[in-house]
Amino acid sequence: MSNSFCINKSGGSCPVYNEPGWAGSGRVKIGTIYNREAFGYDSDWGGDGVFNHIVFRNSNGQVVGGFLEPKYVENHYDVLTDCTDYPYGTVTIGGTVYKTFKFRRQETVYKADGSVWGAVAANMRVACLSALSGGSNPHWKAINYVERSSDGAWIQVTGAGYNYGFVNTGLEDGSTPTTISMYGSW
Repeated sequence: MSNSFCINKSGGSCPVYNEPGWAGSGRVKIGTIYNREAFGYDSDWGGDGVFNHIVFRNSNGQVVGGFLEPKYVENHYDVLTDCTDYPYGTVTIGGTVYKTFKFRRQETVYKADGSVWGAVAANMRVACLSALSGGSNPHWKAINYVERSSDGAWIQVTGAGYNYGFVNTGLEDGSTPTTISMYGSW
């Protein structure tokens, strides 16, 4: 499983800890993922229901790593709902249907190697095929196209030998449906 940008659609909240469930006495609750809150899922830590490592916005407004409670995730699968299950809409480009997300504020777009490609403007959309997110930055969403603000044309994100890139979701600015930069219908 690859990293993905997720939404908690369980209907409830899920505690986040500093260490995985098996860690023992050093384990401390460091936050909560509330219903409809966005976060990055870091499958590099396992993704087998034991580790459940995420990148989320804590109560101090910092983007930090933590671990979801395994028993909660196992019993409430909707905690790890892919953002693409709740897109802003869809667009067909070159015969392929893409999921779209709209942006509240301008955010940086990166090439696949992490170098800057450009930006997506406020009130414009990005288009993607899956919930894939960055390996080093699980809160950066993989995208294929950016909607140009001057004329609404779809511009393919390319560079570093790939036909996709990443966009900062704005998790550092908010994680709820009304505060995060990138939003869909969740």
